[in-house]
Amino acid sequence: MTHRILTFFCFLLLVSPGFAKDKPPNVLFIAVDDLNDWAGCLGGHVQAKTPNIDKLARKGVLFEQAYCSSPLCSPSRTAIMTGLRSSTTGIYGNLNWFRDLPDYKDWVTLPQYFRQQGYLAWGGGKLYHQAHGKFSDAEAWDHVYSTRTGALPPPKGERYKHGLHPKFESNPILARLIDWGPTDHPIEANPDWKTADGAARFLERDHDKPFFLGCGIYLPHLPWYAPRKFFEMHPLQDIQLPPHNPDDFDDIPAIGKRMGGTHFKHIRESGKWKEAVQACLAADSFADACVGHVLDALEKSKHRDNTIIVLWGDHGYDIGEKKIAKSALWEQTTRTPLIIHVPEKLRDSRWNTTATTCKQPVSLLDLYPTLIDLCGLPVNEKNEGRSLALLVRNPETDWPWPAVITHSPHWLGNNHAIRSRRWHYIHYSDGGEELYNVFSDPYQWNNLNNDTDHAAVIEDLKQWLPKSNVPHFREGSK
Repeated sequence: MTHRILTFFCFLLLVSPGFAKDKPPNVLFIAVDDLNDWAGCLGGHVQAKTPNIDKLARKGVLFEQAYCSSPLCSPSRTAIMTGLRSSTTGIYGNLNWFRDLPDYKDWVTLPQYFRQQGYLAWGGGKLYHQAHGKFSDAEAWDHVYSTRTGALPPPKGERYKHGLHPKFESNPILARLIDWGPTDHPIEANPDWKTADGAARFLERDHDKPFFLGCGIYLPHLPWYAPRKFFEMHPLQDIQLPPHNPDDFDDIPAIGKRMGGTHFKHIRESGKWKEAVQACLAADSFADACVGHVLDALEKSKHRDNTIIVLWGDHGYDIGEKKIAKSALWEQTTRTPLIIHVPEKLRDSRWNTTATTCKQPVSLLDLYPTLIDLCGLPVNEKNEGRSLALLVRNPETDWPWPAVITHSPHWLGNNHAIRSRRWHYIHYSDGGEELYNVFSDPYQWNNLNNDTDHAAVIEDLKQWLPKSNVPHFREGSK
């Protein structure tokens, strides 16, 4: 009899999610739009000031090599929420919605899955591609508590004083968005702060059910408006410019050059690069303050010891290392913050409590299976990602899988990047290739594709390319 009891408890230990818990953990799910590695904890810019994100990174596991599934808002967030790659769904752009496709009309997304398991799901701000309307998937939540995003703009007469607006008239999206500057609105009046405050007020209350709380901060997405105090944190005269090689594009294929665009050229030639860097740093710092408002509320709440926190950016953003924008497959446009914090009271003896950073390459596609694993919920077999729970418990665990990134606007075809610990490989739809040794060439200035010594490396990385690529879905197509 004693033997049977011991066997039973050993079985429970093997199959348990690794927590000592009396009830299912809550989840606080924080998204920060366009936040690249310009956070203090990631060191992407030496002048980044993000104390709240840095504090969370010290408490949780910081994934130093986390990559988006696609370097654009809607396809990246669609992949996170559905657990499916862009090459599977055909959602490669911002004008497409996965529920317009018959195969995904009733797809169970991440918050819906938690609702099915008895959770209360509240969301606010930019979690899907939009905070409200068709692209927000409002039916995925029990309640949407905030539908506005960003920071309030300066008066109309104060916009576009940098003189760049006419240079982007050929691109109406850029013409509308490329603007920056300090504002004098009260911090509390800005939509992103109101989103954060909505999450904070939710955390102050009692809840009968475990909860999945989403909070989507829009900044540092363009336009880079922020309260004046955050610009003053980054004086213009002290701004350091990112490293840039003017000959960088000489050894890359034509599709790569096309992805690079001409936006940076306009800003640099106008003498406004330093102002753009200042504005992005200010927007980062304001977004960090919004994140801090939510985290402070959780820390003061009765939910503190039973809430898993995950903070992520939907993709990277380039502020002049290669270009000014996203929508490319290089490091700066694909690397993104990812922090997962599990409170100490939810851990058991299998946790490595001394390691707080993970250097293994991981994908945001892995968030769906990771969170249901960490919360001890049944596996969703339809997920294409892998649970990172092993790495959360022990960041030094061996991890043989690279991150796979896709960027396939319909006019350029299917293009992918494979990011391993040492190598960043890009394969374009016309057969063009790039290969970088990121240990020796972190800025990716030396394309090793034509070096025969690396042919075996390329062949090994190629095996991770998606085996099928669904055609680009455009609304109205079958």
